[in-house]
Amino acid sequence: MPEKMKIQCLPPQELAVFFESMSMLLHTGVIAGEAPGIIEGDVEPGKLKTACQRLNEILESQQAHTVSAAMHQSGLFPEYSVEMYRIGEASGRLETISQLLSRFYRRQDIVNSNVRGAIGGPILLLAMMSIVLFFLILYVLPVFQGVFNSLGASSAGGMQMAFTASRIAMAVVGVLLLGVITLLVLYLIPATKQKVLQFCSILPPVRRIMYMVSAGRFTQGLAMLMASGIGAPEALDRATALVQDKTIQKNLPACKKMVEEGEDIGKALVASGVLVGFEARVLLSAARAGQTSIVLSRLAEHYAQQADAGIEGILSMLEPALVGILSVAIGVILLSVMLPLTGVMSAIQ
Repeated sequence: MPEKMKIQCLPPQELAVFFESMSMLLHTGVIAGEAPGIIEGDVEPGKLKTACQRLNEILESQQAHTVSAAMHQSGLFPEYSVEMYRIGEASGRLETISQLLSRFYRRQDIVNSNVRGAIGGPILLLAMMSIVLFFLILYVLPVFQGVFNSLGASSAGGMQMAFTASRIAMAVVGVLLLGVITLLVLYLIPATKQKVLQFCSILPPVRRIMYMVSAGRFTQGLAMLMASGIGAPEALDRATALVQDKTIQKNLPACKKMVEEGEDIGKALVASGVLVGFEARVLLSAARAGQTSIVLSRLAEHYAQQADAGIEGILSMLEPALVGILSVAIGVILLSVMLPLTGVMSAIQ
């Protein structure tokens, strides 16, 4: 088990290629269990080839009897993709699920590239500023204080307080810069990305995006299951595994209870608070018309678009925010150096 924890999942780009290849092979009539072996022979040596080789070994040795089980056992695929594949196998829509996952991970790869592009320059500036702050606190300010003390005016004009305030101010700014850099770097590491998002969920825009992503995954899985003829209670149980948002998780038990008592699943999702706002009103109308599964699929696309728009909005604000922090840091440095210098010059005169 400890060895498995060290295994890293495939990056989004490799996942997108894998699921796109699976979709095309399934469309041509290839059996799902044979597809990883075919993909292994077609791709260049690398992480994807290793993953396909591992899947093929698990399936051929009959350690697992389904692709989703082999994906789970390999430890190379995110839990979301494993659960979606289980749904695809249960609903008989594995080709459609593969297409959806390919688009999902391609979008995720684009988002990651945009994040790296938006924060690359500011992170470099912030790192340089942190180094400058470090040398100012340890070397520059003590020199000014030594000069001032040598003039025999160590307490005149409150300059001693100015030196202390300067150190505190620059130390606070340095800690803030270090915190921002740490969060941004951890976000780009797959193993810690989810923890960073959970920490940042205290911010309403981030919390809204996380809700949209989770609701989109949930409604997509639910739509697939219901469209394949699986009953609402079972479909709800299976789709629950896709949910990560705490608000949705909290309201799902009430929704399940209402569905088990005979309530339409669309009305139950709205009444229990699993889905709220404009999307809930659309689903309520669909429930009355008997089109719940169709509208759930459209809602999943809507949630995905809204989540992408929210991420782009945050990225557009990220660089100006980092530049703003940098400007504050520069201002603090100037004040921290110039105020003591002014006092020294006054003492000399």
